[in-house]
Amino acid sequence: MRFFQIPFLTVSLMLVASCAMASFAPNSMFNRKTTSGKNLYKELIAQGVPEEPLNLLFRMFDYNVGRIPNTKSAVIVDYTQSSVQKRLLFLKFDTGTIERTYVSHGINSGVLETRSFSNLIDTWKSSLGFYFAKGSYNSWKNGPSLKLEGIDRSNSNAKDRLIVLHGAKYVSEDFILRNGRLGWSQGCFAVQPEVLQPIINALQSGSLILSYHKDLWRQAREYPNDQEVLGNEVVPPNVNTRITPEEQVEPETPSPSPPAPPVPPGAGEIQWVDLLGIESP
Repeated sequence: MRFFQIPFLTVSLMLVASCAMASFAPNSMFNRKTTSGKNLYKELIAQGVPEEPLNLLFRMFDYNVGRIPNTKSAVIVDYTQSSVQKRLLFLKFDTGTIERTYVSHGINSGVLETRSFSNLIDTWKSSLGFYFAKGSYNSWKNGPSLKLEGIDRSNSNAKDRLIVLHGAKYVSEDFILRNGRLGWSQGCFAVQPEVLQPIINALQSGSLILSYHKDLWRQAREYPNDQEVLGNEVVPPNVNTRITPEEQVEPETPSPSPPAPPVPPGAGEIQWVDLLGIESP
């Protein structure tokens, strides 16, 4: 068993719903009730939330009770899906409801599909793993933005890579109609400007974003620097594979603005055990 000085306890176990719900304490996320008295986990599964990333997300909350300030909402980005699908799932735990919206991937991660991921600087690729929301700021380039800390070995360079969640005009149905694909970012989670502020408001006090791909999740733990889907992407002839003027933007620079609201001291600053291949206690 090896120990790492990384912010959160990362969980890589793949559990089926029945086993997961049977083995957790009464105050577990798996046993949490919505305001209407329904089981939160079952409600989200019934609405089409993929089982594996939801299990991973809930286990992350369970293993870090008291260290994650915001347990009312979270986000799963399912990069298994194409960019023309609404693959960002904004989860609202009190009501047990979800909102789906478009989200970009990095320029070098694929055309329609997100097939190549990296934790390395200047790759302009997306990264897999858990992100911890650490307040918001106003970017000179992108406007309101959600500060993110990569808390997995596969996204530990997120801060140095200036990976944030922000709005972008190239994330829209109009862009898809004109180009056959969603716009590309430089690795950030870019969303439609009209849905940005509710997500920032919900997450900025210290919640989680899970960047996920069903074929690469385990690989991201074994080979954290780079992960890639085997084979070449088949791109339809009507899809624009060139960068558009809307996507040609200057690199972001760090903002001097402090996070707002602040995350409580000590949140996420813990020592964790890598459970890859080790049975859950």
